[in-house]
Amino acid sequence: MKINLDYPQQLRAAEVALQRIKQLNLTPDHGSRYDKQLSFPEYVAQVTESIGAEIAVAKYFGMIGFDPAMSRFKETADVGAAIEVKWTRYDGGSLIIYESDRNADVAVLVVGKCPKYRIAGWIPVSIAKKDRYRHHSQPTWWVGQNNLQPIENLYRSKYGEAVSGKVPNL
Repeated sequence: MKINLDYPQQLRAAEVALQRIKQLNLTPDHGSRYDKQLSFPEYVAQVTESIGAEIAVAKYFGMIGFDPAMSRFKETADVGAAIEVKWTRYDGGSLIIYESDRNADVAVLVVGKCPKYRIAGWIPVSIAKKDRYRHHSQPTWWVGQNNLQPIENLYRSKYGEAVSGKVPNL
């Protein structure tokens, strides 16, 4: 599913990226990151892209008034009631789950670069944390896009409450 961000949405992604980095005092080499060779501007760009991905998922679900600044990094869902958004710039990239990701959430993979994103699919975090997806050299799980469910199926699945906290009448 392709989603394009308009200019105000792109600008909001950049604003929130800088707010998060400043609020959490983050640097490209902080402890939970594996790509520690980025310059600070490259890191800001990556955070901006990941927030753009959150906006794209909210846009897909028609969440009017979504504000990515309301997320509380691992304490709350990125989008909706229980959606953890994962972003990669690589068209064939994997969805990467970390130990800190909440088992009750649904992870949604977004690929691309601002302003053009593609929602590649979703998987419950608890299922993504199975041994078969475990990375061999770091404490993460890598789920290939071929193992993701189409985003169009999320509402109709038993995980549909991840969007709004209740399953809609379809």
